[in-house]
Amino acid sequence: MVAPKGELEEVFGSGTAAVISPVGELSWKGQKIVINNNQTGEFAQKLFNYVTGVQSGKIADQFNWMEEITG
Repeated sequence: MVAPKGELEEVFGSGTAAVISPVGELSWKGQKIVINNNQTGEFAQKLFNYVTGVQSGKIADQFNWMEEITG
C-alpha cells in the first residue's frame, strides 16, 4: 500500500554511528506504507553527504561539531 494521500516523502533515523538511515516502509495495523519506492530521499542523501563531509574534513565544520582527540 502506498501512503493514502501521498504526503509522506521521506523517513529516516539518525545517530552517531548510523549517520542517516533511510526507512523504506512502515507497517501499522496490517497496512504497509512504502516510502519513496524504498529509495533514499533527496533530503536524507543531502544530509548524509553533509554530515559525512564534515566528519571526513571535506566540508568545513562551521558549527564546531568536531572535537579533535589527541592521545
